This record gives sequence, structure tokens and C-alpha cells, in this order.
Amino acid sequence: MTVEEFRYSTKNALYPVAYASMRAMHTRLEMVLVGVAEALARELAEAVEADTARMERLFNRHAAGAGLNVVNMLGRAGDVAVDDELFMVLELCEAFRRGTEGYFDITACSERAADTTAGYTLDAAAHTVRLHGAGALLDLGGFAKGYALERLRQRVSEAGVQQAVLNFGDSSITAIGHHPYGEWWPIGVEPDARRSAVAQEFRLRDSAMSVSGRGRGGEYHIFDPHSGERVVREETMVVEGRSALVCEVLSTALYAAPAARREGIMARYEGYTATALRCGATGGCEVLRIGRQPQRKDMDKE
Repeated sequence: MTVEEFRYSTKNALYPVAYASMRAMHTRLEMVLVGVAEALARELAEAVEADTARMERLFNRHAAGAGLNVVNMLGRAGDVAVDDELFMVLELCEAFRRGTEGYFDITACSERAADTTAGYTLDAAAHTVRLHGAGALLDLGGFAKGYALERLRQRVSEAGVQQAVLNFGDSSITAIGHHPYGEWWPIGVEPDARRSAVAQEFRLRDSAMSVSGRGRGGEYHIFDPHSGERVVREETMVVEGRSALVCEVLSTALYAAPAARREGIMARYEGYTATALRCGATGGCEVLRIGRQPQRKDMDKE
């Protein structure tokens, strides 16, 4: 993985802008930095590329030798020792599984009977993982991009950057500060490009968002952990809040969960908001808010 594109503009002397993009985690990672010197912007682009490549080597279940791949290969036969970071990630995933009533589950696509218990066991003393069932499989697809964005945001912020956006495949986004000519970063979500649905605008300011729904090709790729079946639902779920990781987990869980369970899940995550976009064949969209919506006095002004 390399930085495929880097551009730097000083057309506006007050707000020089750097743009970088690279392939990562089966999609494209883009980064916009405002008010940063070119040398620092290049340095950060290279650091972000290196950080993301390292995390991908750990979390990619398809890559031979990757931490998660080793667990999937050996974990059904016995305990597998993992490094501190992967063990922490698996602990987080189990906490999120419980916090979302089981609708976020990294074993959701396993070939096993539907269950409400975890598909793996962690030994905190030995830092080992064991998988349960002949078809058990761990997949961090609904977690890894959010986790990566948390780490990358920290790196960029610690470098002194006060205005930036990092975008993972238009589905996981985190923003630092606000747009130089506004009080927020305006982010458009197109619920269903195949139906020419009107994009819905969301406003990020020192916050993040995640979008879950059908894939770009129209495929249904999210599983219901309780039934083991793919979720076939004509809607797009958007979650906003402080943490890109929590947003990604919640958008996946809420898309999988039936409507009657969503309010209860959101009640456990204070400071996060969820929106379901349901688009009709003619392009119109119904916007449904889930959970208590906080008042944003300054950001809601037109």
C-alpha cells in the first residue's frame, strides 16, 4: 500500500489545503488537511499510510499470516495466542456485542447455528482466543475502519492539525474542527445511487459518522447475528457522534436490528444520533430519527 495521490494547493494563502489518497482495507482512504505546511502534510500522509497498512496486516482475515487470519485458521482447534492490540480489539468487540443486544457480532457470518452467545472465548491471563463451532469465523469488517480512523485522528491531531477530514470509502468519516468557511464540515450521503436519491447533508464538527446499508453494487452484505441470514432491508443507516469506532459499530448493529429494538440500543450510547434513510423507487427519501436527538443550537442555524 502506498500514497497513490498527493496534492497541495496554496491558491488561498490563508488556508492552504493538502489532499492525499490511498487504497486501504478494501476501499479508498482520503485525507484533507487545512492550514498545514506542505512538508508536514506529506509527512502525515506517509505516516497515515504506514499506520493503516500495519492495522490492515493485523485485521485482514484473508491475508495469510495476518493476526486475525491466524486466529481463524487455528482457533477452532485450540487456544491461539494474540498480541496485545488484537486481544484488546476482541475485548472491545465482545463489549459492543453485549451493548447492542447481539446485533453487532464479529462472528455473524460464521457457518454456525444462530446463537445469542459469543462465538469465541478470550483468556485475559494468557491473551488467547478460542473459536466455538466447526464453522466459526471472525470478521472485523464492521469495526476495523472505525478503529483505524480513531488512531489516525489521534496522530493528525497530535501533529497540531486543527482542521481536517478523513474519509474511508464514503462510509466512515471523521472530522477535526470545522470547514474554514463554515461552522461544520458538510457531508453528503447518497442513500441509493441506483435510484438517483437526493443526497442528505450531515454536519460534522470535531465528530464522526458512519453509513451502513447495501454495498455500492447493490449487494446485501450485513448479517443478522441472531438468524445467521443476510439482512435484506431497503434503507441506509447513518450514525453520528464523537467516536468513529462507536459510529461504525452502531450503524452496523442498527441496520441489522429490527426497528423495535433500535431505540433500546441507542439509549445505551449517550451523545450519538442515528438516522434511517428509506428511499422509494422514484428517488424520494423518508428520514427517520432514532433515539433522543440532542439540541445543536449553533449548528442548526441556516
